Amino acid sequence: MMTTVKITVRQMMIITMLFTIGTTILVAPSTMASASGQDAWISASLGTGAGLGLGWLYASLGLLYPANNLLEINELVLGKWLGRFVSILFVFTMFLFSSQVLYYIGNFLATHFFPETPIQFLILLFLIIPVVAMRVGIEPFARAVELFFPWFLLLFFCLVMFVLPKAEFVNIQPVLEANGKELFKGALLFVSITYLTAPTLLMFFPVCVNRPIPFKKGFLMGGLLGGLMLILIILLSILVLSAKVTILYNYPSFILGRQINIGNFLQRLEAIVAILWFLTIFVKLTMYNFAAVFGLAQLCRLRTYRPLIMPSGILIATFSLIVYPNFAYQQTWDAGTWLPYSLLFGLLYPLSLLIIGNIRKKQGRTES
Repeated sequence: MMTTVKITVRQMMIITMLFTIGTTILVAPSTMASASGQDAWISASLGTGAGLGLGWLYASLGLLYPANNLLEINELVLGKWLGRFVSILFVFTMFLFSSQVLYYIGNFLATHFFPETPIQFLILLFLIIPVVAMRVGIEPFARAVELFFPWFLLLFFCLVMFVLPKAEFVNIQPVLEANGKELFKGALLFVSITYLTAPTLLMFFPVCVNRPIPFKKGFLMGGLLGGLMLILIILLSILVLSAKVTILYNYPSFILGRQINIGNFLQRLEAIVAILWFLTIFVKLTMYNFAAVFGLAQLCRLRTYRPLIMPSGILIATFSLIVYPNFAYQQTWDAGTWLPYSLLFGLLYPLSLLIIGNIRKKQGRTES
């Protein structure tokens, strides 16, 4: 299904970067500040370094079998039956991640923009965008993302420049007040919400990239740029709002936009943050949906994934309404279940594939 699909290394880098940012641009400051206080930006920097190591792991796994996607690698490395079982778990995880992201969208819109509108309508409205992207295919989607990217950079630059005059460096002092355990916890949380979901991209990269040789460099560069942008957002949130205030808000970077005041004329430009978030979450949700539908079609041995788009969209929309029964359940999941689940998906799973795959390749060369 994807052997004839080709995108450029630049497009892959942009998709990786926006996928890394994803939902994190809104929730990362409060999550990190609750773990590391005013040293949250240091934890994020450590997490970005660890994320580059994970990026190297994912890229190495992809280049081990550059002509195969992740589900095909499962069967090549683990065998037919075990590989198919792992692929089923992967597809289920993609449906779960898609539903969670869709819930975040509906909850955010219902809280800050449309409090009187039913969340079901908001979820269905936003779901139209990834459904249309899947209908046209990944190549037009990649070109659209490349087209939006300069506007994303412009809005991000405007946000930083407009908010910077409000920064007070006393808010990050004393530096390194958090102990090693708190810094490590913050770094681990940062990695879990940014980089540990990136094995999703191995469904498309490097098999869909027109030049697999520079794939690893572009993949790592996308992850690095995404991490640096998140570090800057976390640092600005603490500098402007302070760590104690940042912890109080679910979406502190959105509150950050409200601090903009240019000559008492340009004020409360939180819409900039909302647009940035919509662009990044569009990429993340679409890649999850693509992976879920592609994977399901591949498991069912279908020649095309398109007949599954609408049924899968309805299933994801329905699941998004029940994945988090209430806010307390969401907090319990994020605090207790998410971290081990993400480590299993983003570290243990690809690392096992890479080790076993290398062993199998060495054995094959020895036998031949």
